[in-house]
Amino acid sequence: MTKMLKLPVLLFLFIGITVTTIAQSDKKKPYTITADSLSTGNYKDVFKSFFQLAFDRFTSKNKDLQFTSNPFAIMARANPNLLIDTNYTKYTALRNLNFSFSAKLDSSYKFNGFSSGITYAIINRRDVTISQYFLTEVSKANNEAGALLSSLGLYVSTITDREKQNKFSTQITNFFKDSTARFDSLDKELQQVIKDSAKAIGTVHLLEVINKNPKASLRTYIKQNYDSVKNDFQNRLLWTASISDTTYKDEFMFSNVVLSTNLLKGITNREKAQNRRCEFELNLKAAYQFLDDTLTTGRDLKRQAFTFEPGLNLVLKNRRTQHSWAEFKLSGGYTHLNKPYASERKDSITVNGTLRIRVFDDIWIPLEIKYDPKSGNVFGFLNVRANFTTLGSAFNKKPSSSSNSQ
Repeated sequence: MTKMLKLPVLLFLFIGITVTTIAQSDKKKPYTITADSLSTGNYKDVFKSFFQLAFDRFTSKNKDLQFTSNPFAIMARANPNLLIDTNYTKYTALRNLNFSFSAKLDSSYKFNGFSSGITYAIINRRDVTISQYFLTEVSKANNEAGALLSSLGLYVSTITDREKQNKFSTQITNFFKDSTARFDSLDKELQQVIKDSAKAIGTVHLLEVINKNPKASLRTYIKQNYDSVKNDFQNRLLWTASISDTTYKDEFMFSNVVLSTNLLKGITNREKAQNRRCEFELNLKAAYQFLDDTLTTGRDLKRQAFTFEPGLNLVLKNRRTQHSWAEFKLSGGYTHLNKPYASERKDSITVNGTLRIRVFDDIWIPLEIKYDPKSGNVFGFLNVRANFTTLGSAFNKKPSSSSNSQ
């Protein structure tokens, strides 16, 4: 190999390593953390990736102080390496499971019963950690960049003019490495070479970006593709099934058992998902309750209620960070009772609204309002949600090479 060829070969070898790490830089962060930071407040009420402390209806007669977590989050608390170890796919079942405990309080904040429950994500397509689709989509831009880089490397190696070779090598290096290096800043001849190479090797997306925007940055394009896929995952299907129970305050006997299911699906166009200020989520909830019939002697679960609540959640987001800061869910509610009391109707319909405000990064204030069109009654409940990971300091530590996943 001549001395003239050594420079471009070594140069493009270096750039090749750089290109493969463009999207990898974000992958070094735990996917679960990345996804959780973009999740809506409504999503975190349906399924928790880490921990949530909730104080529900603290302005009403019956209050609820609840703690919810994920078994995998507990394990990661002891071993943060589990969050980034590629072998942790074996814990998928645990990551799809939530458990909760809560204390019921009366108007005087006295204990009024104990509640517990479990939730399992039957379908969780938002889990980027095990999604081959996510890896494939993220790799598309990298693969195109790598193919283009290889083609340009062959072209530069054929240039006999040493000055021109160095000039083009420097410009290509900047174009692949520096997000501020724009396509129109390259030498005109090199611009045409890049277009011809992109067309010849079939990197159609890159060619389209360059043709549409002469000021395009290759590194920015790869990062935007990654962000687009990542944001798209926040709108994928989540379907959960749950069972919960509540005991009496004076004995460990169930006064209420609830079987429920919850479906959440974002409604957005992936091509328009990036840097959006508002999005919509479809939310369908159904539950079947077994209640104590207080009109009969003794304690039983012979009173049942079926509820169905279809709703649409409006999400207002910060365009730069894509974190939601306010949400409003409008839904309809249908309730059927098999044994209605004298003051109740067998079938009733309500119009519900839930306004969520993010007062801090991890603190949400949801205000629930229910309106009964037939009776004209309006009910309002003020809640507080604290979503947290408690692992912040651990994420900034480099995992020990001697530490293994469990």
